[in-house]
Amino acid sequence: MVNDDLDPCRVGVELRFLYDYNLESANALPSQVHCLTLHVYDSEGRYVSTLTETSGKLTDENYRMAVDLAPGTYHAVAYGGIACPEASFAHDAQPAPGSFYSEISMRLKLDHVGKSLHDHFHGTADFTVADGTVDYQAVDLHMSKTTNNIRILLQQLDGADLDGKDFDFAITDSNSLLDHTNTPVEGTETTTYTQWTSGSVPLADVDDDQAVKPHGRALSFGSLAYGEISTSRIYERTKPQLTITYHETGNVIAQIPLHKFLAATKSDDSKWSDQEYLDRGSRWNLTFFLDGNMQWYSVSIIVNGYVVRVNDIEFD
Repeated sequence: MVNDDLDPCRVGVELRFLYDYNLESANALPSQVHCLTLHVYDSEGRYVSTLTETSGKLTDENYRMAVDLAPGTYHAVAYGGIACPEASFAHDAQPAPGSFYSEISMRLKLDHVGKSLHDHFHGTADFTVADGTVDYQAVDLHMSKTTNNIRILLQQLDGADLDGKDFDFAITDSNSLLDHTNTPVEGTETTTYTQWTSGSVPLADVDDDQAVKPHGRALSFGSLAYGEISTSRIYERTKPQLTITYHETGNVIAQIPLHKFLAATKSDDSKWSDQEYLDRGSRWNLTFFLDGNMQWYSVSIIVNGYVVRVNDIEFD
């Protein structure tokens, strides 16, 4: 008689997480996602289980999360960032037995408003574990980044030194509560995101042929003022507004529909919709040129090294 004490067959999935929903369409998960939370739901949308990973395994391109599951059809919802100590978002109610994935809502922590938000990611995948399976099935789960950082530079045409601490930078939006599809919930209260850092950047002299010349006029280079704002998802339907105010006079230097300005940087040959472009981007740079009266003269927007100058354009 021969007895083999064998391990039971592995039944379930091996999930590969990818953050390639970005402007480069390249997987940046190993360098940007530091913790993962996975919620699994059955074919009726009912909660099954939650798994997390917070170790250095996530930096390995070959990392896979093994999930033991009985044969059946499943829906998985993944979050990057909420299991990290610095998390800026949290569940309104933790998924639990009896709950449905459609009940998921993720809320921005109020004490993180006006700070540099911890990166937040979201993704879903549907898959089936076939009956009679004797090993894990490979499943890809693609994620997108929810959080954005907007760096704003102010430069005066006459070369005067500016300091970002003399200005207020703010984005007003209704995007602090996200539903199970990562969409801002309509009717949510307005949140005002203020700068989490500000200051000045001195510029060295440059040759005339290198100088920026809006409207054909060469700029003198003094110190630039800067401010950075971190915000939740930039969503067309919530119509986020960027406002820059000068302390000394209280005058509003610029008030713009942020989503339209950022979408204006999309290439004409892009296959993405405006919303997909906004979702793929996460780090934006805007430079406002001011005249001697501290009034907005023109603006340039830099995305991935490409510069788009927006002058004399009115947005409805």
